[in-house]
Amino acid sequence: MDSLDHMLTDPLELGMEGNGTRIMEDCMLGGTRVSLPEDLLEDPEIFFEVVSLSTWQEVLTDAQQEHLKKFLPRFPENNREHQNKLISALFSGENFRFGNPLHIAQKLFRDGHFNPEVVKYRQLCFKSQYKRYLSSQQQYFYRLLKQILASRNVSVCRVQSCIL
Repeated sequence: MDSLDHMLTDPLELGMEGNGTRIMEDCMLGGTRVSLPEDLLEDPEIFFEVVSLSTWQEVLTDAQQEHLKKFLPRFPENNREHQNKLISALFSGENFRFGNPLHIAQKLFRDGHFNPEVVKYRQLCFKSQYKRYLSSQQQYFYRLLKQILASRNVSVCRVQSCIL
């Protein structure tokens, strides 16, 4: 926990200007903007010393642990035992189908995935893609309706010609 102790007690290195500003980076986490030390986001060693089993056991209160356990899967039998195994596996770096969620999160932090500007542009892209999807659906149903009406007209004409 040396890196964690260092982060909590020692000030961060100053920027190039040396004007006393800390090197912090804004992140959007669940709709909340938070400032986190850049070193925490960029350096995997620091990240995994802070986000570790020892932090879970020694720093977080029981109430905080219970709150975080709400986000874990529920198991029909021995729920608490399975959740504790899952937490141990998570912090030990085991893979869960497509990698370890903590390793994936660290890479996303490092790559700026949670930067407020990136989050904003990602939301705008999603909104644009959704509008494009709705437009293509509308065009598809318009063409389908035209085909159905044309087919109906052909069928009506055939029936009328048979009756005459």
